[in-house]
Amino acid sequence: MQTVQRGPIIQGESFWAQVPGGILWLIVTILALFGVIGLALWLWVFRQPSIVERLIPSVPLSLSAEAQTRVQALTREAEALEAALAADKARTPACPPGQRLRLGGLPPVLPPLSSVAEATGPLAALGTAILAARLEAATALILTEKSVATGFFIAPDLLVTNRHAVEDAKQRRVFIASRSLGNVRPGLVLRTSPPGPPGAPDFAVIRLEEGTAPATVGLTDQAPKLSAVVAAGYPGLTLQNDTGFRRLVAGDATAAPDLNLTQGVIQSLQTTPAGVPVVLHTASILQGNSGGPLIDPCGRVIGINTFIAVDTEQSGRTAYAQASPAIARFLADSGIRLTLDARTCPM
Repeated sequence: MQTVQRGPIIQGESFWAQVPGGILWLIVTILALFGVIGLALWLWVFRQPSIVERLIPSVPLSLSAEAQTRVQALTREAEALEAALAADKARTPACPPGQRLRLGGLPPVLPPLSSVAEATGPLAALGTAILAARLEAATALILTEKSVATGFFIAPDLLVTNRHAVEDAKQRRVFIASRSLGNVRPGLVLRTSPPGPPGAPDFAVIRLEEGTAPATVGLTDQAPKLSAVVAAGYPGLTLQNDTGFRRLVAGDATAAPDLNLTQGVIQSLQTTPAGVPVVLHTASILQGNSGGPLIDPCGRVIGINTFIAVDTEQSGRTAYAQASPAIARFLADSGIRLTLDARTCPM
């Protein structure tokens, strides 16, 4: 019988020093694996996903009782005009086969086909004062019974905005206001893109039914990364304390809010799952900016501000503008042909 003699345990020697190296490595590997699995489960269960938000308020801005009464009166007036128009149509004689009936001053359902000649010659970046003045003249506030949005003039009597900005317009009627127009004007929604989720085509074209705009803006497909941009619009956060807006909703048809302008740069050019090209940019936009133009330093529209993506965990947000080529396609389907300006804007 053999006797196994064990050496004395050295005082002060730790337990881990006595564990063979292979077993120690295995224990460390297992602990690291459990840590990675635990982190993955925590991210999967607790991390807040990115939230995509359209820029139209989910509820209308709070109005005083007097303002609500004024809005209701304008709505009744629009309904009366609609009834008078229907009665006038009923009195119009039927059109015999082979003849065209003239309806006097009534506008067609869609605007006549228009064309803008391709721009030629060198471009120059506009000064800030000139650019701001042009945007003041070519951008307008669009009001429905439930929403506040922005639009921009592509022709003296035609505006472009987002579909979701006017989808609740009663009988396709909206009100259009800006300081350059001088008075609140009625507008008619001529055509919209089909309803869809954020990222789907989101466009509408509106006809200004009284007067004309003092300025228009063209479209461009030139949107290089890191180039400067300006977003123009009427965000609800700034309207709350705007004296002109308060006078407007109180019934002063000559009042209008101040146009809000923010600067940024182009971050990225992407395509949504629906196939729509979008421009990601850093210019600040909020609810109410829907339908507003994203402008390059030469005063051309490179996109229409449509939605924002928000990451609640990282406090991050990204602004998305649907790019001008998509706007041009929608307009072409509506019988309005605009040529994209392909010239490069100096930085």
